[in-house]
Parts: sequence; structure tokens; C-alpha cells
Amino acid sequence: MARKTLKKTDNVRLNMLGLPVIGTLDDFSALTHLSKYSIFQLSKNSGKYYKVYEIPKKSGKKREIAQPSRKLKALQSWILVHILNKLKVSPSCKGFEKGQSILENANPHVGSNAILNIDLKDFFPSVKSNYVFNIFKSLGYDHTISTILTNICTFQGKLPQGSPCSPKLANLACWQLDNRIQGYVGKRGITYTRYADDLTFSGLSPNKVIKIAKTVDKIIQNEGLLINTDKTHFAGTAKAKKVTGLVINDKSAGIGKKKYHELRAKFCNLAKPENQEKKDKLYHAIGWLSFLKSVDIVRYKRILHYIAALKTKYPNTQLDMIKTDQ
Repeated sequence: MARKTLKKTDNVRLNMLGLPVIGTLDDFSALTHLSKYSIFQLSKNSGKYYKVYEIPKKSGKKREIAQPSRKLKALQSWILVHILNKLKVSPSCKGFEKGQSILENANPHVGSNAILNIDLKDFFPSVKSNYVFNIFKSLGYDHTISTILTNICTFQGKLPQGSPCSPKLANLACWQLDNRIQGYVGKRGITYTRYADDLTFSGLSPNKVIKIAKTVDKIIQNEGLLINTDKTHFAGTAKAKKVTGLVINDKSAGIGKKKYHELRAKFCNLAKPENQEKKDKLYHAIGWLSFLKSVDIVRYKRILHYIAALKTKYPNTQLDMIKTDQ
């Protein structure tokens, strides 16, 4: 029997996209340095290679985590690096992408008079295997290879919370959702961004922002997703406005005054004698400092001056481990 190969058009498409040409299991094996038997087992019996457990949500409910085995995760990581990360997501997508952050998600909404935040319910599990299959098939992979790739990246017919591929695949699956929403709200002067399952809409007119809600809900449901009504929030001109945890105003986005003063208190506590042996508090505060640098450079510089003053006032404390001459 002649060796099966990709159609010439599919081969060209994959090459143009800079993606690995995988026409057979032999090709996949050669590229990943895994035996055909291993790939076949990881694909056909992928459900056996997960450890499933639950972690508590802030709401008190449980979130199911499906953690892939080391071998399966390694293959998923190969797919992420060599295929998925080479694909572009929609311009509205700001989460789980290189060069994007919660600050990049908040900045487009700076200066708005109204903010509408909508949260998608069960984001990863809502992306079913057929969505994932269609992504790989649209790239130029044939039915068999697309099926193998889909099986490796999904668990029980959906994206697992725990696979390195899930965030990117979820973003790719939401390409049409983003484009439909952007096409609708953009004509009405509304700014739209999405950070994973967090959709944000903003505008100068509170009434216009409120009016889009019903149609946006219909679009979301039509795309096979649901809104978590408990996390839907609207803030008009008189309320504080937040986007993915950051406070926005007329000129900028950042952690806000309240969070900044809470952070100052954390560093002040590090100077107290009873906290000198509590390294966990030090590392926790340093983690917050790193986060602050990434989202609010003005307050970051301000708090470095504050820490430097504390170090002078309270010498020989854990604060000495924090560099303030950055």
C-alpha cells in the first residue's frame, strides 16, 4: 500500500503558517521523538493519563483540575510550542498570550464613563472536542492527525483545567465569539476586550453600554457558552471601575489607592520584631512587589522610596533583603 501523504494544498498551507507538516503517525513520531506506540496510547487512552482532583474557588464552590501525567504533558507542551503558539488570536484577546497582561487588558478602557464586566461560566470545559478538532483541521491536518491531536489535548470530550494547551486552544476557539462581539459593539462606540473568561465592555455613554448586554448574551449563548450571572458587574459614572482587578480612571490603570495602602502595611509589618523569622511574609510581600512593577510602575517607584525610608528607620530587618535602588 502506498504511504499516505498530505494533500499538496494542505502541505502548502502548513508551510505558509510555519507549522510542522504531519501527514502520518510516522511523521509525528519523528518530530516528537516518541514511538508510534506511545503516541497511539496517549491519544486513544488519554483519559488514563490524568490525575483528577478539586480545589476550592473563592465562591466556596469546587473547581475540577485534570492534571496530565508527565509524559502526556510533555507531548501537550510540544503541541503548544510547535503548533498552537505560532497561531494568532483575535485582537480583542488579552489573556494567556505573550506580551499581554491584565494591564494590557485594562488600558483600552482608561477614560471610560461606564464599565460592564461579564464572566463566562466554566470556560475551559465549555470548549468541546469538536471545537478543538476544527481548529487542527482548519490548519491543514487531515482527519486522522486532527483526531490524534484533539485526543491528546482534551479530556472527557472537553478542554481540561490543567493542560498547557487549554488556554491557547480556548482563545482560538473564541475567535468567532470575539469577532462577532467586536463587530456588534464596535459600531456602537463600545470598547471590548477579553481576558480568558473575563469580558469587558466600556464607553462614554452608560446607557449605550447597558443596552448591548442582551445582544451580547445572545451571541455568547449562540457560540455555545454561558454567562456567570453572579460575576456580571456594571459600574457607571459614580462607581469605582475595575478591569481584571485593576482600578481605572481618566488617565491610567493601576492597583488603586486602597490596595496600595494595604501593600504599604505589608512592608511596614516586615519591620516588626515579631515578624523577623517569618520568611513566608517576606516572600509574599516580594511577590506583590513584582506584581506591582508589572501593572503600576508609578506606585511601584513610590513604594520603593517608602521601603527605603523604612530600612533607614528600622535597620537590620527583613527589609534589608529587598533592593530599593532599582
